[in-house]
Amino acid sequence: MHQDFLHEKDPYRCLDKNKGKFLADFKDVFHNVDQCQKKAEEFTDICLKPAVEDYVNRSLGPDIIGEMRTSEQFSTRMSFQYSLLLDLLPKGDFKKYQSYICSYEKYVKKWILNKIVRHFSNGSTMLEDPHLQSCVNSINNAIQKAKTEKSGNVKSFVEDVCQELGDKLVISQDALGAFMILNKANQEQFAQWLTECVKEMAQTLREKFKKTDIQTKLQSLHVNPQNELFNTLIGCGKQCPFCASPCEAGGTAHTEHFASLHRPEALGTYRWSDTNKLSIDICSSSVNSDISFHCSATKDESHPYKRYREIYPDWKITPDASLQASDYWKYVMAKFNKEFAAAYDANPADVPAAWKLITPEQAEASLKESFYSK
Repeated sequence: MHQDFLHEKDPYRCLDKNKGKFLADFKDVFHNVDQCQKKAEEFTDICLKPAVEDYVNRSLGPDIIGEMRTSEQFSTRMSFQYSLLLDLLPKGDFKKYQSYICSYEKYVKKWILNKIVRHFSNGSTMLEDPHLQSCVNSINNAIQKAKTEKSGNVKSFVEDVCQELGDKLVISQDALGAFMILNKANQEQFAQWLTECVKEMAQTLREKFKKTDIQTKLQSLHVNPQNELFNTLIGCGKQCPFCASPCEAGGTAHTEHFASLHRPEALGTYRWSDTNKLSIDICSSSVNSDISFHCSATKDESHPYKRYREIYPDWKITPDASLQASDYWKYVMAKFNKEFAAAYDANPADVPAAWKLITPEQAEASLKESFYSK
């Protein structure tokens, strides 16, 4: 970074970079050519336009997040999780379920991003316009205020404009310094031309924003809306160490993770040691039993489920032998039993016959009941 800074600020390099511009300015001064229009265009292009684009991009991220939060799918954490799982159901795609379970945070952020792209791809709303117009209004107000100062020279006039815009637009001091060299423009005429240039700049940027697709816009933002929405709606992104259910504590400040709806432990790759068959038990029952588990966290040694907190102290799983997996996850387990077994290098689970009779409609009804009854 130090070497890059020295390279960027090297006086000889900066002089060489602006040699053509300095020569043109010198010729204008030598021949007494009116620089007003030229300097107004120059100031707009190299100083104001980049600052306006940067301001619009900084403002766009929160706008996108805000608009997505107004939709039903993103209004609450429960509605978000419900929409996410409901979206998986009709697709019937095992790979998507596997990705959701095994790469939870990555999958969810990609899902959010796809929703954002789909929402803003119709082009009916141009979020940039209010911020662009706000910048234009601020610039015009700064020009009018600077005109009242009557400093008599363009340098002071431009400095007044930049100072007035300082709280809103970040104007490059390097670009501004290069602009000031050999500037002999008349203040009043410069102000008139600058007003016209700002008007043209606004129209040019408006057209540019209209033609730019949402994916390109997202790449230029100062924040990642999908990350912000994930953090707001999901929080920590931790998953149950046994069944991979996501933590429901919300936010990132909590010290204890929990999930009220656990799934068959097969989804978290758990299987019986003696048969290598995937387990359909759920965590709430397991931590209430006398059976043991082993994994890399236990150094592959057996450890009682009842004392799971010795291994996973930041997880709280309420013991309850009466709880069962929801019909949604029973349906998923029954439908993709062989696929999960192959993916996890295990034998298929002994799925009860009743699970195989659950319909997609019953799975959806179960999902709705699970989330909205809470």
